[in-house]
Amino acid sequence: MRLRILAGVLAGFVPALATAQLPEYGRLLAQARAIAATETSPPPLAPEKPDPTWRNVGLIGGFTAGVALYGSQKWWSDGLTSHFRSESEGWFGKDTPYGGVDKLGHLYTTYASARILTPVFEWMGNDAKASRTLATWTAFGVMAGVEIVDGFSKQYKFSREDFIANGVGAVFAYVMEAQPGFDKLVDFRIAYKQSTHSSDWDPFGDYSGQRYLLVAKADALPALRDNPLTRYLEVSVGYGTRGYDASQGVSATRSRDVYFGISLNLARVLADGFYGGTMSTTRTQRNTERFLDLVQLPVAAYARKELDQ
Repeated sequence: MRLRILAGVLAGFVPALATAQLPEYGRLLAQARAIAATETSPPPLAPEKPDPTWRNVGLIGGFTAGVALYGSQKWWSDGLTSHFRSESEGWFGKDTPYGGVDKLGHLYTTYASARILTPVFEWMGNDAKASRTLATWTAFGVMAGVEIVDGFSKQYKFSREDFIANGVGAVFAYVMEAQPGFDKLVDFRIAYKQSTHSSDWDPFGDYSGQRYLLVAKADALPALRDNPLTRYLEVSVGYGTRGYDASQGVSATRSRDVYFGISLNLARVLADGFYGGTMSTTRTQRNTERFLDLVQLPVAAYARKELDQ
């Protein structure tokens, strides 16, 4: 470093003397200039990323407030009590209040909330791991809070089965976000069709119209994706009930049903038709794919097996 500084001083003040009268010094100075020319300035500092803390707080608070507002209108409209009540509802037994489909509803709601929130947290400036962690805890925390409020409500009680189902949904969402290969292969979806005895289109409360599906996609396996006969194929297994939430004196025969289905991979159709065969190229495409990962549209055929025959 000292040699380079000295070379720079000499090059600035005595170039003529060095080159005209002292050839040896001129040669040394030329070498010094060559060495100095190889000097590289330190790389510029990367711009500091903005701290997403307050945006995270805003998103968590907004999500919590939205669920609380919905709950006050749909679940707790009869008011709250000062006493905490709990009950064991069972799981998927024939004599349970809803045949277990309500437990899948809790699992799915927590799962879907975490899957939707994860890219939002990432868009706000969090890295991938922080985003899925924040989304998972936010979804589970809010749904656990809903269950606790149920314990104080006049209409409902705290259910440990619902609480556990919320936890399973949160873990499932985290695993899917952390394992992209598994996420490409499997979807967890809800299919809804208004049941015959329901007076309203209510995908959250009309349990007999709900069907929960695990869907495997051929698109995740290269051998099947490259075959035009299987490229758009999906196969699924699902669970649903009928007649368990009949209300206002409507009588119905109860049944718990397992479904086996074949469906069309609409995300692959979208990619091939509008994006040159590439998945997740734009924000619009990514958002559409996330919706199709969570909701089963009516492009499927099912075989049904009643468990109570």
